[in-house]
Amino acid sequence: MLTRVVLALVSLTSASVIADTPVPFGIRVQPLESMPTDPTPVQVDTALLANVDEAEQAVISMERRLGPYHPDLTAPLVDAAHLAAQSGDTALAALLYDRALHNARVNDGLYGDQQLPILRGLLDLYLVSGDRAAFEERAAYQFRLLGSGLPPFETGELQAALEFFDVSLDALLDVAWETRGRDVLRLHDRFESMTEEVCADQSVNRDWCEPFTFRLGRFYYLLEYKLDVLVNDPRFESVFADTEWQSLEREPRLDALQRRLFGQGEKLFEALLTVDADNPVALSALADWYWFYRKRDRALELYRQACARAPDSFTQAAPLPEHPKLAYELAFQERPIPVRLSLKVSERGQPSDIELTALDGDSASVPSGLRRSMRKMRYRPALDECKEPIETVLEMDLVYLE
Repeated sequence: MLTRVVLALVSLTSASVIADTPVPFGIRVQPLESMPTDPTPVQVDTALLANVDEAEQAVISMERRLGPYHPDLTAPLVDAAHLAAQSGDTALAALLYDRALHNARVNDGLYGDQQLPILRGLLDLYLVSGDRAAFEERAAYQFRLLGSGLPPFETGELQAALEFFDVSLDALLDVAWETRGRDVLRLHDRFESMTEEVCADQSVNRDWCEPFTFRLGRFYYLLEYKLDVLVNDPRFESVFADTEWQSLEREPRLDALQRRLFGQGEKLFEALLTVDADNPVALSALADWYWFYRKRDRALELYRQACARAPDSFTQAAPLPEHPKLAYELAFQERPIPVRLSLKVSERGQPSDIELTALDGDSASVPSGLRRSMRKMRYRPALDECKEPIETVLEMDLVYLE
């Protein structure tokens, strides 16, 4: 019996080693320049509170004279909400914006454009307050209001779609995807369909195919990282009959997507090149995908083509993926830890001599988890005159999210 248990555990361990899933750059670590320029917490400005109270009283007076749903109430409600936001009273500002939004729906219809600037105010407010759940809900509503991603495409609709997909993916970063299979698939199907349609539409694809492709590409990098290899070994299952020992049940389509993920990503980035074959960023994105999966010969061929068009981008190494970049929305995170990174990257993209120093001067504050992450990342090497990969020293200022 003991032998069977050992065999099962060896099988499980072997599967994990074979997978060797690298950590994509952007998972809990991202460039320092992505930090908000003003991370100071919102503070109530007591000097403005009197103006807010005056604006509220003016709204109440209008309601008494005109009725609670008169169309002229929308603008004063928005003005009062704006004042409340400036004063730092985000709860009151959200309440007033919501009342203005409801009034606009009543008077202008469920799909009236009058709602759009009010929604923008709410979304900006939730970014300031760090309320991701509320931001996600309103971003989804804005997306539906502007057409749910269905053609014909307009600029406002496309921008709203990107904002919706960004926050939806950000919300999935901190949860286990195995337990959210249907949500993940629903987001993927919607995202994939719209990306294909945008990239095929010649009226918008020159400007919009790349941002949609890169967002779906982020999804694929995260899918590779977030889903553990599904172990399906009958010896393991027969030894541990308890359901707690069984392999996690996942959506079959999610497993199928994971198994064909390399081909999906390859197809995605190749489609972007059909829109703009000479785009060095698009060439680099496809090359990053190949290098991430250790297909170095094909990756180097593409890196050389991209370097010929943008040589300054290949004078130093870079962690993958460089294109598209992965990043948390820092407005919804606790204050991150700023650190300085220095390491050597070999001509094959292998890291060594990793040094991490806290920018606040306290070296003891550099978390060990960050060091492990940097070792598990894959790196694109620098190119010597756009030809041969060379060893270089990579230095970056980063922020780490615990």
